[in-house]
Amino acid sequence: MPGRGFVGKVHVQELSDSQCLDDILAAGASLNCYMFHGGTNFGFSNGANFFNGAYVPIATNYDYDAPLNEAGDPTDKYCAFQEVVARHVKIPEMPKPRLCCKAAFGAVDLTDQALLIENLPNLASLHRRPYPEPMEMLGQNHGFILYRTHISGPRESSPLVIHELRDRAHVFVDGVLRGIQDRNDPDPEAMLLEIPPDGVGLDILVENMGRVNFGSHLLERKGITHGVRFGFQFLSDWEIHCLPLDDLSRLEYRTPQATDGASFYRGFIDIGFPADTFVGISGSEKGVCFVNGFNLGRYWNVEPRRNLYLPAPLLKAGRNEFVVFDLPGNDATIKLELVDSTG
Repeated sequence: MPGRGFVGKVHVQELSDSQCLDDILAAGASLNCYMFHGGTNFGFSNGANFFNGAYVPIATNYDYDAPLNEAGDPTDKYCAFQEVVARHVKIPEMPKPRLCCKAAFGAVDLTDQALLIENLPNLASLHRRPYPEPMEMLGQNHGFILYRTHISGPRESSPLVIHELRDRAHVFVDGVLRGIQDRNDPDPEAMLLEIPPDGVGLDILVENMGRVNFGSHLLERKGITHGVRFGFQFLSDWEIHCLPLDDLSRLEYRTPQATDGASFYRGFIDIGFPADTFVGISGSEKGVCFVNGFNLGRYWNVEPRRNLYLPAPLLKAGRNEFVVFDLPGNDATIKLELVDSTG
């Protein structure tokens, strides 16, 4: 229920949610409270919006300042709404909903690492195409997609341009991260490369960050949708690796090391009795967290950052596996901790 809106051409000034609710009930009207219970966009189901020409992905935590938060706990707003309703309708005496039990299980040591590039055969289906194609043309709906080609040399410094990128790309040259491009970047020609005589290998890892939920962008494709240009030439002869990340069971792990590439980090923790908890991740800018093979959702080091909600049914008594897919994956100091609040 918003506190600001438009009715015809009359601007409604911002009010508190409680005052809005009181005014509606005093008028004898009914209402639909969106949202009453917060939720979680598990996996790659977060979706996105498109406002004022900009693409805006939705966070994993879909709490939305609801009276009941994503863990089902009552908030201060719940109590305030209850007081307002009691002014207009006689409600029976009832106990306040109890808080769900939360546990801080502590740190999960991420002792194993699997480099994405080394594990492509274990994760991805390979397609060869003259030019880049979006993931939908290759039978993929979500996740990541890696485009690989070779740029012959020598060539003078020129811009590398990904046309109509959907949605965010890490660009690697001979395995070294050279930059990150975003579909909202104001200058798509800002990334300059100079090609040596022997040429370079070019890898572009693209993340589908969520499909727009409504409006004219409902049918957009994901990945590289209109080709890659170096200078005035469109690049051809591509290998395309589809990475939906539906199954990580074939990853081959080793001792962690510093890398410029994307990596999976794995750790285990023993739990006596499962309970709701929250996953806090530090030392990583962006990525995805998996718990016992379940895709818990995305995280991103932009404000506001919140810990990922982990419901008790996803845990088990005994040993539990945690895997973090780290982007850009160039730091082996990533840390994971199970805490008792959203942070």
